Amino acid sequence: MRAGRLLFVTYLLLAVWSLLLVYSTSYGVAIMRYKVDPSYFFNRQLLFYGLGLLGLLICSRINVKLFYQRVTLRILSLGLLGLLVLVLVTGNAANNAQRWLSIFGVTFQPTETVKLLLILVIATVFLRKGCGVRVQHWVLGFLFLTIALVFLQPDLGTALILGVIGVALFLTSGVGLSRLVRVFIWAFGLIILVATLIYFFHPDFFSAAKLGRFAFLDSFNLENLDASYQLRNGYYAIGSGGVFGTGLGGSIQKLGYLPEPHTDFIMTVIAEELGVFGVIWTIFLLMLLSFTALYIAVCSHFIFDSMVCIGVAAWISVQMFLNLGGVSGIIPLTGVPLPFISYGGSSVVMLSCAVGFVMAAARRNLLAKSREVVYL
Repeated sequence: MRAGRLLFVTYLLLAVWSLLLVYSTSYGVAIMRYKVDPSYFFNRQLLFYGLGLLGLLICSRINVKLFYQRVTLRILSLGLLGLLVLVLVTGNAANNAQRWLSIFGVTFQPTETVKLLLILVIATVFLRKGCGVRVQHWVLGFLFLTIALVFLQPDLGTALILGVIGVALFLTSGVGLSRLVRVFIWAFGLIILVATLIYFFHPDFFSAAKLGRFAFLDSFNLENLDASYQLRNGYYAIGSGGVFGTGLGGSIQKLGYLPEPHTDFIMTVIAEELGVFGVIWTIFLLMLLSFTALYIAVCSHFIFDSMVCIGVAAWISVQMFLNLGGVSGIIPLTGVPLPFISYGGSSVVMLSCAVGFVMAAARRNLLAKSREVVYL
């Protein structure tokens, strides 16, 4: 099967799988907490995937010549920074974080858009200006500014995802490994310095809610019971599922014990209802999508396509690791959704658009093989 076709089929399988799981995990929440129709979240997820499919088809047909134009880079970079500044100034706050914007009654999370925009900005810069030292400095400055604005929301999970995407794209650009190591040693030192200054001059920044994320280190300690409530119930769900699960729809933990069974903690309900095989199938689909994107990147002769594909693969992979690592207690909870699976419009739509750009790269690879296009 051609890479582009495999990518699209995998995307459709993830969409169907997500809709099935969102309905199973959310009907109890819809009835008991929100007092709405049991299929409320399913219907919205179906709408999100409909919009996402439309975005995928549009992005897969965008002419790559558009990214050679100077105005495109300005629009992408200013749009990215504008969204992050706007959410800090006028964004909606919830759970000690200011991460959402409401425009014409539609609420969305700008950082999901920022992930895709960052990939496009960095790929466009290296496409137009090469990989000189001055360009590297500009990209690093832009990357650190983006991460800093996200950190202020605060959204530590997304900041980490953006950092990994930036590293992946830097390696793709051909920058020397020794230079990359020096840059990140300097960056690590700067982070330690800033954290120390914040601790001494703004100790309230390290609130109990943030420090409570480290309850995963001893989630059954009596002093950590409140902070680790969701994590412990996730453990109960995983343990109850065993190898074969309790059957689709048979979860107990989703009925009022797990606060967010259809979003961040959806994998624990998958483990409870579908067992080990359900977890393996979900991870397999996500990894297949990531490796297909990497394969398309390797086959590409065009730096823009290679960087976009690797950026998207890094995005999916690190976000999957952060989500699964958090719900399994390997790392602190970061609040990031499971890509393509968790309920959420911003995540589904922007990931779908990202897949569209990867499909465009696959199409150009086929055209290059048939000598119907000449790369500049």
